[in-house]
Amino acid sequence: MTVTRAEIDELMEVMSDLPELERAAPGAELVRMADELGDVELRFRTRLELVEAYHYTAERHRMFAPFVYVLQQYDGAPSWLTPSDRFRVLWAHKWMVTLLTDHPQVPLEQLETTLEGMRQRYALAGEDLAPVLGCAFVLQAHRHGAAAADREFDAWRRAPRTSLSDCDGCEPTTRIMHHAALGRHEEVRDELMRVMRGDIGCSEQPHSAISESLASLVELGDVEGAASLHRSAYRACRRNPAATGEVARHLHVLARTGAVARGLEVLAEQLDAVERPSTPAAGMELAAAAARLLEPVVAEGDGDLPVRGPGRTPERVADLLVRLREHAIATARRFDQRNGTTAVSERVHAMLTAPALPPLPLGVVGAAPTTAVALPALPDEPEHPELRRDADLQDVDVLGLAERVSLARATAGRPTCERLAAHWEARREAVLVGLAVPATAEALPPDTAAHLRAVADLDAFAAWSSPEPRPVLTASAADLYRRVGDGAEALLAELLDGLRDGRAVDAPRLLGQVDAVGTRGQRARARARLAEDAEPGRARELNDEASRILADGPLAPEDLRLAAHLRLHAETGDAGQDVPTEVLTLLGDAEAPDIRVQLELERASSDAAEGDLLGAHGRLDRAVELGQRAGSPELVLQVESSRCRLLADTGEAPGAEARALAVASAALTLDLHEIVVDCRTLAAFLMARHGREVEAIELAEATLGLPFPAHAVTAGHRRYRAGQRLRLLDLAAELCAVLEESDRALALAREAVDLATGPDGGDAVAAPALGRLAGLLTQGDAVEATRLYQQALEAAVASGQHGLALVVRRERVTARLHADGLDAALLDVQDARRANEEAMVRASVDPAVAADLSDWDEPLEQLTLTTLSARLHASAGDHEQALTVLDGLASRWTAIGADGNALETELLRGSMLLDLDREGDGLPTLAEVAERASELGWPALAQAAAGTGAAWLDEAGRPEEAEAFWLRCTGADGQED
Repeated sequence: MTVTRAEIDELMEVMSDLPELERAAPGAELVRMADELGDVELRFRTRLELVEAYHYTAERHRMFAPFVYVLQQYDGAPSWLTPSDRFRVLWAHKWMVTLLTDHPQVPLEQLETTLEGMRQRYALAGEDLAPVLGCAFVLQAHRHGAAAADREFDAWRRAPRTSLSDCDGCEPTTRIMHHAALGRHEEVRDELMRVMRGDIGCSEQPHSAISESLASLVELGDVEGAASLHRSAYRACRRNPAATGEVARHLHVLARTGAVARGLEVLAEQLDAVERPSTPAAGMELAAAAARLLEPVVAEGDGDLPVRGPGRTPERVADLLVRLREHAIATARRFDQRNGTTAVSERVHAMLTAPALPPLPLGVVGAAPTTAVALPALPDEPEHPELRRDADLQDVDVLGLAERVSLARATAGRPTCERLAAHWEARREAVLVGLAVPATAEALPPDTAAHLRAVADLDAFAAWSSPEPRPVLTASAADLYRRVGDGAEALLAELLDGLRDGRAVDAPRLLGQVDAVGTRGQRARARARLAEDAEPGRARELNDEASRILADGPLAPEDLRLAAHLRLHAETGDAGQDVPTEVLTLLGDAEAPDIRVQLELERASSDAAEGDLLGAHGRLDRAVELGQRAGSPELVLQVESSRCRLLADTGEAPGAEARALAVASAALTLDLHEIVVDCRTLAAFLMARHGREVEAIELAEATLGLPFPAHAVTAGHRRYRAGQRLRLLDLAAELCAVLEESDRALALAREAVDLATGPDGGDAVAAPALGRLAGLLTQGDAVEATRLYQQALEAAVASGQHGLALVVRRERVTARLHADGLDAALLDVQDARRANEEAMVRASVDPAVAADLSDWDEPLEQLTLTTLSARLHASAGDHEQALTVLDGLASRWTAIGADGNALETELLRGSMLLDLDREGDGLPTLAEVAERASELGWPALAQAAAGTGAAWLDEAGRPEEAEAFWLRCTGADGQED
C-alpha cells in the first residue's frame, strides 16, 4: 500500500532520532516510498536525508547518485526550497569532492566537474569561497602530494571562514594533516591544542585531530601525552565504520613505536575494515600501517604467529603481511591511474618504510608481558621415561601402547595425551587391516579379546583427546567394546561424544542401561560424566549418587581417581575430616596431577586466609612442580593464575597485574583461552580499581573480542565460558558508564542480558545482568528499567540470591519514581523494608539464607532506605515531609560509624531548609557540613555544601554574600577546582 506524504514526513522524523550509524537502510526505504508516491519535494528531501546518512557509513561512495537528483532540484530553485535546504545542499557539496576523492572508481573528471559546480553554486548563493578553496586544496594534495599543494593550502587559510566552513575542530584537523605530511610538527601541536581547548560539539572531534597528530607528538618527544591521547582517541573511533583512516593513523604510530603487542590487538580487531573500509583510501592506509607493523615481526622470525580477528580464521603473520602489503600497493596504483600521478604510491611507500619512533609508554598492556615477569618453565612432556618425546613407540605393540595411554591418562598432561593419540591414529589403519573380529564375544580367545579391548581403549582415548567430536573413532570403540562383551563401556564412549557434540541425552534411559550391565565404576562414571553437563543442582545429585555407588565396596584401581575427584569436590563431609589426606590415600604415586594441584591450591587458600602468605606461596610452588612433572603447561598456568589472585587479595596489586598479563600472554600462545580470560579480567579489574579506567576498558574489550578456538565443548563448559564472559561484560559496562560512554555501556549490558537469559545462562547469572541493565536505563527509560528490575528480582529469588534480591528492591525505587511517581516509589521503599525484615527472620532459621546474608548489614540497609525515602520526598518538592524523615537521621548514621553518610544527610537537610526559606537554619547547617567534611579530608563534599549555600544566595540576588559564604566554607578563591 502506498504511504501518504504525512506518513513519510513522520518516518523522516523517526529516522532523524536513530543513531547516525543506523540511518542508511531506513533512508533508502524512504527514497523508495517517495519515488512511489511521485512527490518531487519528498523525493528531494528523502534523498538529502539519505546522502547525510551515507556520510556515517562505509558506503560513502553511494552518496553521489542521490546527490545528483538533489542538485537537479536545487538548480531549478523550486518555490518549496527553504533556506535550510539550501544550506544543507551546499554543505553536502563539500563531501562530493573531499570524500569521493578517496574512491578510485570515481573519475577525476567527475571530481573536477563537481568542484567547479560547487564553486558556481556558492557564488550564485552569495557565499564566500573558503569551503571551495578547502576542497580544491584537498584534491590537489591527493593528486600531487602535500608539498605541491602548499599554494592551495595558503589560499584556503587566507580566506575568511563562513557559516559553511567545517567546524572549529575539523578545519584544524585538515591543517594538521598537511603540516604533519610536511614534517611541521610544532604547527601540528599548536593546531591540536586549539582543538583540545575549544568547546567544539562535533561528534568527530577531538579524536580525529588527535589521530592525525600522534606521530608529530612523538616526534616532538611528548611520548607520555601521545600514549594517553592514543588510548582515549582510539576508543572513540574504533567502532565507527567511517573512521578507518583514523584507526590507520593509530596503528601506524603503534608500528613505528614498536608497540607490537598493542598493535596486533588493534589489527586483529580491525581486520574486517581492510575488506570493508569507510573508503578505499582508508582501507589502503590501514593495510599499509598493518604491513609496517608486521614487517619487523616476520623479520624477527615470528611469522608463524596467528592473528585472530573476531569471527575470522586465524591467519599467519607472514601470510597477512604479504596480503596487506599487496593490497595497499595495488590500491595505490588504482588511485595513480585515476589521478595521472604517482603521489598516492609514494605516500604508501613512505608509510611502509617509515622510520622507527621512540617507544610509547603504554604500560604492560601494550608491552610484551612475558618479558616483564619471569614465569615458571612450561614443559610439555612428563618426567616418566616411557612418556617422554624421545621414547620409541614404534616397537611397542597394541597392548603396550594401551598401557602407555592408561599411564598417560593417570599421570601426564594434555600435550602427552595428544601426542600419543596422534601416534595411535597414524598406526591405526595398519592395525585394523590385520584385525580379525569374531561375530560374538563368546567366540573370542583370551589373547584376541585383550587385543580388541586394547584397540577399543585406544580409539576411545583418541576420541577423548581430540578437541572435536570424533564419531568414527567413537563408533569403532563402541563396536569393539560390545564385541568383547562390555556394553557399558560402549555406552560411556558414546555418551562422551554426544555431550561434546551437543546432542541431547536421555539420562534416565542411559543410566538404566549402564546400571543393568556395568560395573560399579562404570555406573559411577556415567553419573559423573552426566554431571559435567547438568545444571548445578542436578550435577550435585549425580555426583552424590556416584560417590555412594563407589563407597559401596572396594574400588578397582581405575576407579580410584574418580573417587578422589568426587571426594575433593563434595560439598558435604564429616566435621573435622581431613579431606586432602583422605583424597591422597586414594591415589598412587604421581597419579592424578590435576587433583593434586587442586589440593595444593585449596591448601594455599586456607594458608592465606590464616595470614600465612609464605606458606601459601610455598603451596603454589609445589603445585607448579606437580604440573611441570606431569608435562602440563595448563596446570602450571592455572596455578600461576591463582597466584595472581592471591597477590591481588593481599595488597600486591602491581605484581598481580603484571603477572596476570604475563600468564594471559603465555596462555594465549597455547590456546588456553579460559586462563587468558580469567587473568585479563583480573588485570582489568585492578587497573580500574587504581584509576586507570581507559586502560582497563581497553583490555576488557580486547578480551571480549578474543575468539575461542572452534572446539566442541559440553554444555557445562559453555556455561562456564558464559560465566567468564558475563563477569567481563559487567566490568566493561561499568567502566563505560564511568567514562560516560552511555551507548556502549548499554550495548554491553544488553549483550550480558541476552547471554545470561539464553541457553548457556540461568537465573543465577541473569539476576545481576538484568539489574545492571535496569540501572543504566533508569534515567532514559524508567518504564523499561522497572520491568527489568522486576525480572531481576524474580531471578534472584528463584536462584536463592537473597542479598541480591534485597539490593534489587532498593535500586528499583528510583526507576519506579520516574516511571510511576512518588506514591509508587514510596510503596517500593516500604516493600524493601518489609523484605529486609523478613530476610533477617528467615536467616535466623534457615542456614542457607544465613550463609547468603552473612555479609548483609541490616541496620545500614534500614538507614539507607530511610535516606532514600527522604530523597524521594525532596525530589517531588515535598520539603516538609523530607525534613520530617531526615530528623535525627544524621546521628543514626554517625552511631554506626558512617560519617560520610551522616554529612550527606545533613547536606540534604540544609538544602531542604533553604528551599523552605529557612535561611537561619539552612546556611549554618551547610557551613557545618563543609567544615566537618574538610576536617575529614573530603573536599568534594565540602565544596558541594559550600556550593549549595552560595548558589542559593546568588539566586536570591546576593552575590557578595554568596562569594563570602563560599570563601568562608572552602577557603578558596571563589572558583571550584
